[in-house]
Amino acid sequence: MLSAYNALVDSVKDVKSNFVKNFVSNEEIKKPLDTYINAQAAFAKHMGHEVYAFMTTVGNAMHNFDAKKAWAAK
Repeated sequence: MLSAYNALVDSVKDVKSNFVKNFVSNEEIKKPLDTYINAQAAFAKHMGHEVYAFMTTVGNAMHNFDAKKAWAAK
């Protein structure tokens, strides 16, 4: 699951990096843009991992939930 997401993030990052490489000629602008693009990709990958971990936890909790035990008359 995450490998497909990471591949998508890397593809978008590569497109952005190639755009900067081909159309931005000023090195003073190119370096910060590359740094920004790399930071965006790192952030997206980190958030993807965290969302995946959260959804896995929620899914496991829903799967293991025992309604009879939770709402049993006392």
